[in-house]
Amino acid sequence: MINPCIINQMITYLVKIALLLKPFHKVTYLLAMILVAHLTYQLAFSVTLGAEESSNLMLSLLALAWLALVNLMIQVFSQVPVVLQRKSSFLTRIKNRFHRGIYYFLSLVFVAISIAVIFLSIKMLRV
Repeated sequence: MINPCIINQMITYLVKIALLLKPFHKVTYLLAMILVAHLTYQLAFSVTLGAEESSNLMLSLLALAWLALVNLMIQVFSQVPVVLQRKSSFLTRIKNRFHRGIYYFLSLVFVAISIAVIFLSIKMLRV
């Protein structure tokens, strides 16, 4: 089982990174729209996909995956609820614990998807 202290630190780091990247969330949308337009242009107007076009298409998809991952982090981890003190009511503490549990799960999913995208990047770039 994973230690809850490690997960709390992981969520804290994800929140810090998300808050640092928050001013750039509109840039991620703009870049994603540019990449989607580039992908549709390549798919719509190419008669046959050669080796160079297919590698360009794969790199565009990889960049789109990274943008989606960064945007997901910005949107999800910039609103993590804080840990409540003992002065709060019992129902409020239970509700807060439930919300924090959802964020624990989301942080584990985010880390798993990040590792998958890193492995995919390494494999596609042949590093």
